[in-house]
Amino acid sequence: MSSDVTSSQYDQGSRAAVLKVSYLLVVTAATFVLPALSATHSLRWFFVLVLLAVQVLALLICRVPTSQVLRPGWRLKWLFLFLIGSYTLLPPEHSAADLLLHWRVPGLGWVFPFNLTGLDRAAVMCLQILTVLLTSAVVRLTGSQDDLVHGLLRLGLPDLFVHSFDRTLSLLSGSDERSRRQAREVGEGAQHGALTALKHLLRGNIGGFVLSIKANVELAGSQSEGGDKPKLEARLAHDVAIVSGIALCMASFKMLKFLPGLPFASGHKAVLLFPLYVLAARLTYSRWGGTTAGAIMGVIGFLQGDGRFGVLEILKHIAPGLVIDLADPLVRRLPVWALGYCLLGLLAAVARTSTELALVFLLGARAEIYLFPAAKLVPNLLAGFLSGFVTVFVLRVFSREPTVQDHPRH
Repeated sequence: MSSDVTSSQYDQGSRAAVLKVSYLLVVTAATFVLPALSATHSLRWFFVLVLLAVQVLALLICRVPTSQVLRPGWRLKWLFLFLIGSYTLLPPEHSAADLLLHWRVPGLGWVFPFNLTGLDRAAVMCLQILTVLLTSAVVRLTGSQDDLVHGLLRLGLPDLFVHSFDRTLSLLSGSDERSRRQAREVGEGAQHGALTALKHLLRGNIGGFVLSIKANVELAGSQSEGGDKPKLEARLAHDVAIVSGIALCMASFKMLKFLPGLPFASGHKAVLLFPLYVLAARLTYSRWGGTTAGAIMGVIGFLQGDGRFGVLEILKHIAPGLVIDLADPLVRRLPVWALGYCLLGLLAAVARTSTELALVFLLGARAEIYLFPAAKLVPNLLAGFLSGFVTVFVLRVFSREPTVQDHPRH
C-alpha cells in the first residue's frame, strides 16, 4: 500500500514538474509572440502587463522576498536605458507614422525631437524582458529546484543529457561521501581556482588545469560503479562519465563571478571553457558531446540564478557547444595547430553572444539595438581567440591516452 502511495506521489510530482517547465516555455513564447502578431498588436500593452502582473503576484503569494522580485529588472537597468534612449532620441524608422514631440531649449533655440512612438515601443520591450525574467524566477524560486530537473528529464530528452545531468547534479549536491568531498572542493576552489589556473596559463603552465579535468572525469566515472545506479551500455557509460566530468569542471569556473585584481571584461572565462567544449566533443562517441556539456552547465547556471536573461541565458552555454560539435568533424581532419583552434574559438565566441542576439531578434528591435550585443562581442572574441592555444595543449595531453577520436559516431 505504501509503495502505491509513493508511486502516486511521484507521478503527481512528475506531472507538476512537466507543467512547470511547460509554463515557462508557454509564457516566454507568448510574451514575445503576442505583441508581434498584427491581430493582437493593438492590445500589446494589455497582454504584456497581464503576464507581468501574474508573475509578480505568483512570486508574492509564494512569499519570495521583494528584493528578489526587483533584482532582475535592476540588473538590466542599463539595457532598459539604452533601449529607451535609442528609440526616443534616434530618428524614427517610419517618419510618416511615428509621433514626434519637438522640445525647444529655452534661451538657446535648439530643438530636440522626441519620438513618442519609439518610447512606446521601447517601454513594451522592457516589459517583455522583465516578464521573461520574472517567469524564470517563478520557476526557479517557487517550490523545489528539483521540479525543473524532473520536468526536463520527463520531456524525452536524449539519454546522454538525462544521465549526465543527473550525475553532475549528484556530484555537485554530494549524494555520497566522496561526492560531498568533491562538492566542497569545487565550492572552495571556485574562489581561487580560475584565477590560479589563469596565472599558470600566463606562465605557460597548464598542468593543473589538465589534472583537474582528469580528476573530475575519473570521479564522474567512478560514481556509476556502486549503489543502485542503472547499468548503461558501454559507449553511453563512457560518454556520460566524460560529459559529467567536464560539466563539473565548467560549473566550478562558473561559480567564480569575477577575477579579483584583473581588469578582464565579460567573457574572460571562455579562455578555459572553450577547451572543455572541444574536449567533450573529441572524447565522446556521441555527435553532440560539447552541446550536451554546455546544456548541462546552462541549466545548472539557471538553477543558481546565473546570468541576467533568465531562461534565455541557457542559449549562451548551448550555442558554443553546438558550433564546436558541428565543426569538429572538419577540424579533426586538420593538423593540430593553434591558429585553427583560435579560429574555432572565434566562432564559438560569436555563438556565446547568442542570448543577447536572440533577445534583440525576438523583440523585433531596430538595427541600432544590435550595438548592445556587439559591444559584448569584442572581449568574447579576444577570449575565444586565446582559448585556441589552451585547446591545442589540452588535446595534445589527452591524445597520448586512449580516446574515441577514431571511432564512428552516432
